[in-house]
Amino acid sequence: MKVGAVILAAGKASRFGAPKQLLEIDGETLIDRACRIALEAGFDPVLRVLGGHAPLILERSCPGHVLTLVHERWEEGMGGSLAVGVRELLGKEPELDAILVMLADQPMVTVDLLDSMRDRLAETGIVLCDHGEATGPPALFGKQCFPELMALEGDRGAKAVAGRHPVVTVAFPDAAWDIDSPGAWERFLKMRGEM
Repeated sequence: MKVGAVILAAGKASRFGAPKQLLEIDGETLIDRACRIALEAGFDPVLRVLGGHAPLILERSCPGHVLTLVHERWEEGMGGSLAVGVRELLGKEPELDAILVMLADQPMVTVDLLDSMRDRLAETGIVLCDHGEATGPPALFGKQCFPELMALEGDRGAKAVAGRHPVVTVAFPDAAWDIDSPGAWERFLKMRGEM
């Protein structure tokens, strides 16, 4: 099974007030970490979608074999960023069986989690993470969902596609560590014993 990955990192991080994609854990930025984890889990190709902070992110190198797309209309919302990312990925590798959708600001995602998700894909064609109070990314979509993913626009993201189909879930309570504010980052660092 050939599975690619789209790493969404196009937002302006307005709630955070700075480019959170460039926050570092053990000397590695959040966006680089997300790309590396996807690569180590065997996803290929891996595409990062940039937008609001693209110039700053592009000043730095990124993990080898990672493709980059700067989405000029990123302000229209995550759905549009995902749609252009899926189109770009399929343009590079049209024979993909599935696509992983990851966010750059979920630092607790592991290779083991992504392996568990891939193992469940054949059951329904969509695998979501169960965060405890909700389901969401990382998310894995079989190729039957590609047309719907490419049709997304505005703020309607992958959850809109998943809501129209049967899904299976993989427990991932650590998704609560979504770095969307300075306070969340501070709590995350404290949890890791870095503050």
